[in-house]
Amino acid sequence: MGLSNRLSPDLMQKLDREYAQAPELKLGGSDRLVVISDLHMGGGGRKDEFVPNSLLLQALLRRHYLERRFILALNGDIEDLAGFPLARIATRWLDVYALWQEFAERGALFKIAGNHDRELLQRGAADYPFPMIESLRVACNGHRLWLFHGHQVSRLDRAFQALGPVFLRGVLHPLGIGNYTVRRSTSRRFHVERRSYLYARERRILALIGHTHRPLFESLSGFDAVKIEIENLCRAYPAAGPAERLRLEERVAKLRLEYAVQQTREMLNPRGENLYGDGPLLPCLFNSGSGIGRHGVTAIEIAGGRIALVIWFDRRRTDRYAEASGYRPERLENTDYYRVVLKEDDLDYIFARIHLLA
Repeated sequence: MGLSNRLSPDLMQKLDREYAQAPELKLGGSDRLVVISDLHMGGGGRKDEFVPNSLLLQALLRRHYLERRFILALNGDIEDLAGFPLARIATRWLDVYALWQEFAERGALFKIAGNHDRELLQRGAADYPFPMIESLRVACNGHRLWLFHGHQVSRLDRAFQALGPVFLRGVLHPLGIGNYTVRRSTSRRFHVERRSYLYARERRILALIGHTHRPLFESLSGFDAVKIEIENLCRAYPAAGPAERLRLEERVAKLRLEYAVQQTREMLNPRGENLYGDGPLLPCLFNSGSGIGRHGVTAIEIAGGRIALVIWFDRRRTDRYAEASGYRPERLENTDYYRVVLKEDDLDYIFARIHLLA
């Protein structure tokens, strides 16, 4: 049985209310915004998922985004309160909190709640130094963007939230029950992305989520984007000169290997349904990925009327994004950390497609 191409009226109304109640950030022509989600900061031990990328995250925040006066939006699941008490997290990651304070002091920090850190919404300033919000609207050159973590579209998450974090952490989690890990479930990830996409399409906005830990750009997963890039390179090949043909051949060879790996993953975890339903694909869903990826930290940047999906990586741990693969790594000065733009596009063009195709 096929899936509906529309959300239920109840869910539409719920999301409409959250969108209307969200504070608004107006980006001027010189403003820059970076969106990062899902750090899952814990107590610093073996079960703390943040540890492997913690030094990388601190370096890129301090030496790139802070120095270049970016606005920082932390889009949910920053602290892993489902697994650790806040006092233990705050004690272990004092340097990270100090970094956020530097953004906050110039009004450049927005901290959005996710399903793992939602209880922070109920804490007062005495218990938690940074104001928490459910979501954030962004106005940029007449365009409407909405940043929300993504758990808001999940029925299962709402059921677990009703149980309360103390019950989850103290009773269910020691039994291995109730830790909501949508990223490990293809079907849950599918429903989160699909519902977020359908809402953004209906309201003709750009939705920017986290939660699933899967980077998305213009509603395309990495698997879909690789297929399209291979097609575009093949189209460019006949008109290319000898040197350019050699470069295209090398790039396609790399992409074919990546395609084969991702195709195997898709076969092992088939979706069984088209993610976006009938009709033309709208570029209205983006996902910043996560800060705990095996290959590095992914983020969404908005600056100068453009939007980009980037990854920061440690060259000592991975060579996946080396120049030979067709990417152009930018080194963070005097470090082994590099930034790569994976995808980039013009916001005016993206919203023209949304307006004309919705």
